[in-house]
Amino acid sequence: MFQKFKKLLGDLGDKSQDKIEKALNVPEPIRAAQSDPAQKFEDHPSVPYNALRSTFRNVGRMNAIIETMGRDFLTAMPQGAYVSRLGQIAFLYRRQHEDLADSELISHLNESKAHASSNPADWSDWDIANLREMETAIRHHIGVPADLIEKRARLAYEGRHVHRDVLKNNDWEQAQTFLEGMVELQQKIADAKQLEDNDHPEARYQSLLREFMPGARLDDITNLFRDYKTEVETLLPQIIANQNAKESPVQMEGVFSGKSQLWLNKTLLKLTGFDFQRGGLYETGHNPVEGGTPDDTRLVIKTAKIGTFLDSMKSALHEGGHGLYIQGLPRKKWRYQPVGQDLGALAHESQALLVEMILGRKREFFEFLAPRAEGVFQRFNDPALTPINLWRLKNQVNKTPDRKSADEVTYFLHIHMRTELERKLISGELLVRDLPDAWAQYSKQLFGSKPKTNAQGCLQDVHWFVGKFGYFPSYALGHMMAAQLYETMLRDIPAIPSHLRDGNFTDIHEWLDEKIYKKGRLERTDELIQSITGEALSSRALVRHIKNRYLS
Repeated sequence: MFQKFKKLLGDLGDKSQDKIEKALNVPEPIRAAQSDPAQKFEDHPSVPYNALRSTFRNVGRMNAIIETMGRDFLTAMPQGAYVSRLGQIAFLYRRQHEDLADSELISHLNESKAHASSNPADWSDWDIANLREMETAIRHHIGVPADLIEKRARLAYEGRHVHRDVLKNNDWEQAQTFLEGMVELQQKIADAKQLEDNDHPEARYQSLLREFMPGARLDDITNLFRDYKTEVETLLPQIIANQNAKESPVQMEGVFSGKSQLWLNKTLLKLTGFDFQRGGLYETGHNPVEGGTPDDTRLVIKTAKIGTFLDSMKSALHEGGHGLYIQGLPRKKWRYQPVGQDLGALAHESQALLVEMILGRKREFFEFLAPRAEGVFQRFNDPALTPINLWRLKNQVNKTPDRKSADEVTYFLHIHMRTELERKLISGELLVRDLPDAWAQYSKQLFGSKPKTNAQGCLQDVHWFVGKFGYFPSYALGHMMAAQLYETMLRDIPAIPSHLRDGNFTDIHEWLDEKIYKKGRLERTDELIQSITGEALSSRALVRHIKNRYLS
């Protein structure tokens, strides 16, 4: 091997880079990526804007490294690397923060805005949007001490291990100590931010909310939640009565091997358009998570239960919806720039829930799935695996205190409860030590029963342990957006039901790519929803969807 490389080096002469890579048998996709225009960009007439783009490119690269290290943290990292990995990731977050809070960067931003105002012909729509998103990112870092950002990053990754342990052991004492530190840290970060609406009555929570949903308005979310909760509470008794009047589904029995489940999940993701040349699906003992970059999209789902394949399939489809969005982002010219990123948690969850809940629970999808599942698991003529039975199993509506096993209708009530509780935690109205009692009271009110243990109650979710205060609302809003998008998509592609019956997601994927993925942050979330569906985000389409699926 050494002699081969020695001879090659001696023969290079004036060979071009392309010829060298071909001689080394570098695969074509890799050689194409190495010449990606995102690695360099044409000079803009605004010199300060060029400096901004350079800084954000470096920040984006650091974030890509964090994403890769984070997936490794959940899947392949040896336990002995735990402490050092926490320090490495926390350091990178601190470096990102220091770059984005730098006073010189703020000067570049102000000078760029002035140039855009006086020289509009020099600025494309993409550059204007990029500058807008740069300002948004910078605003979340100005005034926040770097040590708080570093500490939060460390706690967030440490929190995954803490959550796994306290959930397993039902250890509220350890959980309380950890969550008290996390809540206090979130409050300090929120107070330090210099946002334009710090006079809002819930400024702390809104600032944290906007880390996940840029531009989100808490008052609008409150109204959307109130209106939809009224609809759910009206529809739920009707849906349960309608369901009870029908034959109950046959429950699954026996063993569905984890290896076969993973194979089926990967196959389904490939059909939806997920590119396994630029991504992968992995299992973990932690909670599921999506992430990565358009070139390295790693989806992580929890290790499968062998008594059913529907739970792991649900998780794979959900994370797959996230992954499709990530892979479809504008990764050529705008890679690493803010305008080339996703629109945040609301848009992200809309894509995940569109694939998992809207499309992945339709009768036609199960007509495609059933015979394949029979073959994969060698369960021919199993009454539990008929299309109609699988559909009934996935669309059973029952009140349960467990969010992860909740159905599509009552799922909102879980999100509503968590949103109310975290708002009170961040405002200081609710202390962490009183969380179990508050949780039990909400659970009794919404689901008719209290959890038997804290593990079944306030410890069941990982979100607060990883610092995701302000993320929960995106699940409910994302469901609304998913239903609204589906109505519009169905008008554009009336053949969607027959496509699902054939396992053909091509038209769906192309529609989403054109309407959402490739736009990055060219438009704000509310503008994008309006431009695609013709109306602002509301719960009306979701109400129609629920009625059609569960009362027709």
